[in-house]
Amino acid sequence: MTGSDKTTARLCRDAIIGVLRASMAALRQTVTSNTEIVLHDLTRPEASVIDIINGHVSDRQVGDALLSGPDNDNGFAGLTDKSGGATGSRVFSDYYTKTHAGKRLNSSSTLYYDEHGNAIVAFCINVDMQPFCQLKRDLDQLAGRGSKPEPATRDFSHVVEQTIQQIISSVNPDHGTNKKQRRMRLVAEMNARGIFKMKGGVNFAAKALGVTRYTIYNYLDTINDA
Repeated sequence: MTGSDKTTARLCRDAIIGVLRASMAALRQTVTSNTEIVLHDLTRPEASVIDIINGHVSDRQVGDALLSGPDNDNGFAGLTDKSGGATGSRVFSDYYTKTHAGKRLNSSSTLYYDEHGNAIVAFCINVDMQPFCQLKRDLDQLAGRGSKPEPATRDFSHVVEQTIQQIISSVNPDHGTNKKQRRMRLVAEMNARGIFKMKGGVNFAAKALGVTRYTIYNYLDTINDA
């Protein structure tokens, strides 16, 4: 990406964030305490949370990393899919996640993309279902009905593994390219597809390439310094 492209992408990101910050200012006065709203700058995954309402729901605050969020967040499937660049945004709605403390959340996310299809901003809503579930159990008990089991959360790891395998299959070895150079190319492509912004991404990549996690981190340092 050229310097001009980076400037354009930054201006696009800042414009989206500005609009969403204004929306959050209004929502802060209206949403209930069991509803968390999070604004992520996906270009800074190590400190992606730039605004949050009711952070107690998932025990997060401004400055927290992308990976500090709930498990099995299907909304971040869009990190590996560059097709969103054609529309500018994608909505992932009505799925379940779970906090590190075991709290079950009903979640929806909107991902925003730059013109190259890179996810740059995420606007996420997580609703703590415990108050509603408890109320339903109480009402069912009063009515003499047993409660139905809650639906299981979807395991998101298969999406990461599948994307990694697709990348490996798409990058054919070149004549004169050694194994390390090919692995570097693969890690660079995985990085561009957002694999390392998702939980378990480094571990899955290391396993698929037959190297250690530390080797993946070394490759990423080399790529980022280039």
